[in-house]
This record gives sequence, structure tokens and C-alpha cells, in this order.
Amino acid sequence: MTVLLLNLLVAGAKLGYGALSGSVAMTADGFQSLLDGFANVIGIAGIAVAARPPDREHHFGHGRYETLASMAIGALMAVAVIEIVQSAIGRWRAGETPEVTWLSFGVMLGTMAINTAVTLWERRNARRLRSDLLEADARHTGSDVLVSGAVILGLAGERMGLRGADAAVSLAVAATIAWAAWGILREASLVLTDAATDVEPAALLAVILAAPGAITAHNLRVRSSGGLNWVEVHVTVDPLLTVKQAHEVATGVEDAIKDEIGPGTQTIVHIEPAEPPHTRPDPIFGNEITIG
Repeated sequence: MTVLLLNLLVAGAKLGYGALSGSVAMTADGFQSLLDGFANVIGIAGIAVAARPPDREHHFGHGRYETLASMAIGALMAVAVIEIVQSAIGRWRAGETPEVTWLSFGVMLGTMAINTAVTLWERRNARRLRSDLLEADARHTGSDVLVSGAVILGLAGERMGLRGADAAVSLAVAATIAWAAWGILREASLVLTDAATDVEPAALLAVILAAPGAITAHNLRVRSSGGLNWVEVHVTVDPLLTVKQAHEVATGVEDAIKDEIGPGTQTIVHIEPAEPPHTRPDPIFGNEITIG
């Protein structure tokens, strides 16, 4: 809630003074800050839904609702790009120039300080909570800091008589927002398509094969969802082991996986006898994960 209020305060300052001074770049920057506020509202709702436990319809929980919220943020940013470009082109054609005062610079520097603090807080908590949504919002807010710096340069250019600097900077603002939106949408799409975004399969395999009792492994599959990793793997063991002994091997593999990529990792280890055809190469990785 604090982040939401700060974003709204920043947006109000930029939009208000941008309208009074006629600066399309400051107004564009304010529009981006307003999107940050909308993103916070979407984020609060997304996190609330994502925290729900599994139910009859969502057996793996609701973590991907957080990813959907990230995509909504990216979509809002894409809309902002269109609006900013249209406004900049219109102002450029009209030949209008903003009124630049020292208060203009004061507003921008103050909002930059607030955005920097918000970005650092969100990035720290995104790593701690493994939150896709917080990471997306931190990236969005972080782009605000760079954009505000560019706006200051544009205002300085206009004050020194460089006509069109304000409109040119607003186009740079649009490009920055577009790049951030692309990154958010790309990462969200990787999660929704079951991509392994932060796990190296070969390194994970080495950990699995190092577990006591594991002889070979295949069908290693990793996907990310809701800030967690989900791992499935088939591990072969001595065919003469008892069910209890084989279960202990599986437990050891699960513990090794969690030690490697995080304690919240969800694992499924399927045990098979170490004899053909169970020692076959993996259909994706080939022989690289069947050597014990």
C-alpha cells in the first residue's frame, strides 16, 4: 500500500506540473508513474489470488495468477507507449514548447529519489520472496528513474533554446517503456509455457546422480511457476533394493534437488530398476543424463 501511495504521489506531481508547464516529456513520465500505480493494484490482487492453496480446479495452486498479473502490467505499458508517441508527434508538429523553470527540475529530482527507493525495496523483496510480480514491478519502477533523468536532459535542452528536445525525450521515454514491457511479457510467457527459466539441467543432473543409490537418470523436466520450480525425474536404482530402500534413495534425490535450487522446490522422483529399457537415453538431453 505504501508503494502504491508513493507511485500515485509521483504521478500526480509529474502530471500536474507537466500539464502546467506544457512539457510532453514530463507528462509522459507522469503517465508511466501512473501506470506504476495501476500495476500496484493489479499486483496486490495477483499476489492475493496466487497465495491461495490448491483446490479441486487448481491442483498445483494459483501461482500462475501472479504471472498473469505481470502480463497485465506489460499490456498497460504497451498502451502507454502508443499514447506517448501520439502525443509527442502531435506536439512536435504543432511546434509547441514547454515552460521550463527551476521548479521543473526540483519536481523531477524529487520523484527520482522516491522511485529509486521504491525500486531498491521491490528488488530486495522480489529476491527474498521469489516473486515474478515484484520483479516485474521493480523493473517498471526502475525504468522510471532512467526516464526521469532523460526528461531532465530534455528540459535542460529546451531551457537552452534547443527546440524539440522535450518531444524527442518523450519518444525516448516511449522506447524505454516499450523495452521494459517486452522484457516483462517475454518472461511471463516463458513461465506460462513451462520454460525452465533459472535452472541449468546439466548442473541439476550432476546433483541428482551424486545422490546415494542413484545409478542413472532420465526424463528430467523442470518448469517454473509462481516463483517456484517444479522438477520431475526418473532415477534408476539397484533392482535388488527393497521398496523401503528405493524410497530412501528417492528421498535423498529430492533433498539434493531442493538443496541445489531452493527449499520450496516441488519434486517428483520416479524410481525404476537399473536395467533396460529403463537405462535408455533421455529423449531431450540424450546420453548426457544417463551416465551414473
